[in-house]
Amino acid sequence: MKKYLFLSAVGAMMLAACSNDDTVPVEGADAAQPGSELTLTLNSGGDGLGTRANRPVNSSEAANNVTAVKLYIYNPSGTDVTAAALSAGTLNPITWTAGPTNPAAPGDNPDPAHKASQTIKLNKLATDGVYTVVAYGYNLVTDYTISGGGVANDAFTATLPGATNESELFAGKNTFTVVNGNIQSGTSSEVELRRHVAGLLGYFKNVPILYTNPSTNLPDIVAYVRVYASSHASAFTFPSALPVNGTGNNTKTKVLEFNLATLISDFTAQTVAAGTNLTKTFNIPAKTGLTATVANSILSGKFLVPFARVASTTTFTIQLENAAGTVLKSWDVINNGLAGEKVFDVQRNYFYSIGQKYVASSTDGGTSDPGETGDDDQPIDLSKETVITITINDAWDTIYNLGIE
Repeated sequence: MKKYLFLSAVGAMMLAACSNDDTVPVEGADAAQPGSELTLTLNSGGDGLGTRANRPVNSSEAANNVTAVKLYIYNPSGTDVTAAALSAGTLNPITWTAGPTNPAAPGDNPDPAHKASQTIKLNKLATDGVYTVVAYGYNLVTDYTISGGGVANDAFTATLPGATNESELFAGKNTFTVVNGNIQSGTSSEVELRRHVAGLLGYFKNVPILYTNPSTNLPDIVAYVRVYASSHASAFTFPSALPVNGTGNNTKTKVLEFNLATLISDFTAQTVAAGTNLTKTFNIPAKTGLTATVANSILSGKFLVPFARVASTTTFTIQLENAAGTVLKSWDVINNGLAGEKVFDVQRNYFYSIGQKYVASSTDGGTSDPGETGDDDQPIDLSKETVITITINDAWDTIYNLGIE
């Protein structure tokens, strides 16, 4: 009987989304024979995208766009024996074509699970003992520069090349025992690939056209809505069990920007028509298609390399700014999942949602009973003096719905 090693990656959403990534069992009744198969299984918790391009973060929906999985097999001495372990003609990284492509809303993982598998041939191994398997999945080889290696946790480092936007990367490791060159009969091994970056979504409505400039005390045009983080990291380690596997620079960094003059076709006309009326908000048509939005709203998202909280500094802030970048209004973002905390870590495989959007292509959460299940779109209303709260999506490890105050 054949023996299988299953490598699973769980995807989620963003900037999302995906979820509590999944596993890779090695099982079977008999020891693996030369020419037996190694099975890579990807559990994405859903993938609402129609292409394999680097995916946008436009909801907290569970998703992934993994196109390749790189595999490392280390013998009991810690030597990389991947080339010898994989049969002739087997590519490494393995091109990932299996999907899955079914969409999944938050909470829809792992039941039903969204899995797909591919198999590769495994040779008989030369040395008995405990082997370590490390694997990571990604979209484009240019997403990160990968360095390091070995059997220890956090032995690899993924570094952003230049100013490239953050992308998803899934990673994990586990061990299996080899006897007489084969995986030990009756044993199983799982390698669970989890997302090693975080996701961030900003979804706002009723953006004021004018706001009082604190310097002049006169009405000023709102030209930008910007979201800032208290820190920024450009590299992270994997496979990691650490909640924060990146090191931040403790410097306030712009992470989302809405240029209203670009987003709103009649921006100038609306600002002129507003005169000096501070109660007017921008009229923005609702959108349908791959990314649906409610009327008078703006939406954007991205992935973030995890970073630790900066002491006494709010983790996320939202600012209304004029064309020169002068701050007209600022809100602190609070985390209701952490009892209203403003200062918190940004952790791997967590999704931070400022405003609620569960499904990219729908504004009702993908359900037929809008308004009844609590999954409808709920963008943050910027025309009100309100508390802005962040949400954690349970289709990832955790999804925070954040708020402002």
